[in-house]
Amino acid sequence: MTTAASTAMDVENIENVYANKAEKESSQESSSTSDNAVVFSPQLLQMYYSRLFPFPMLHSWLSYGKDSTLFSHREFSMTIEPVPGEEIYIRYQSFAGENELAEAILKRRPVKIDIGAVFSLLPKDKATIPAEKFKPVQRELVFDVDLTDYDEVRNCGCSGAKICSICWGYMQMAVKIMDKGLRDDFGFQHVAWFYSGRRGVHAWVSDQSARELSDAGRTAVASYFAVSNYS
Repeated sequence: MTTAASTAMDVENIENVYANKAEKESSQESSSTSDNAVVFSPQLLQMYYSRLFPFPMLHSWLSYGKDSTLFSHREFSMTIEPVPGEEIYIRYQSFAGENELAEAILKRRPVKIDIGAVFSLLPKDKATIPAEKFKPVQRELVFDVDLTDYDEVRNCGCSGAKICSICWGYMQMAVKIMDKGLRDDFGFQHVAWFYSGRRGVHAWVSDQSARELSDAGRTAVASYFAVSNYS
C-alpha cells in the first residue's frame, strides 16, 4: 500500500533539515515589522502548483492506491486570496479524482490546503444532504506538536514561534518518543512526520485501524502521550 509514510524522511534525518528551516523562518519572522502577515504571489503559486505540487502522490496516498471512494468522499478545504492579504476560507470541497483536484487548485491557487475527513457522502453535496446522513467515516490519526508547548522549559531565550537549533531539540525528542510509541506500543506501521511550517511537527498515522478509530479511541491514544506534572 502506498502511503505518505513510504515517502517521509527517516526519523533519524528529520531533525537537522527541519531545525535549519525552522530557525531560518523564525529569524525572518522576527525581523519583520508587520504583524507576521504573509503576502503570496499569484504568479509563484501558479508556478508551484503547475510544476512542483505532487498531485499523483497526494491522490495515491489519500485513495490508498485502490479505493477511489476514499478520495472522492474526502473533504478538502482551501484558503484563497482573491486580493493579496484578504483571505477566504472554503470548506467541503471534494473531487472525483486527481485531474479534478488539480484543475480546481490551478484555478484557485490556494495559499493553504487542509485535508479533512472521509465522509459518508460527497462533501461538495453537503448543502443538499440531511445532516443525519452526512457523517465522517474515516480520518487519519493526526498529532500536532508545537514548540509553544515547551515554553516553560525552553532556556535558550526563545518563546512563541521563535525557534533556534537548541530548543528544536525538544521536537527531536518528541518525534523519536512518539514514533517509537506509535509503532511499538500501538502497532501502527504507516507513520509520516512533517514539518508544520512554523513551530513544530505533525504526525499522520495512516493505518486503516488508525483511520477508523472512534473519537474515544483517538482521545485514548492522545492521552497516552500526554505529559502530566504531579506535585
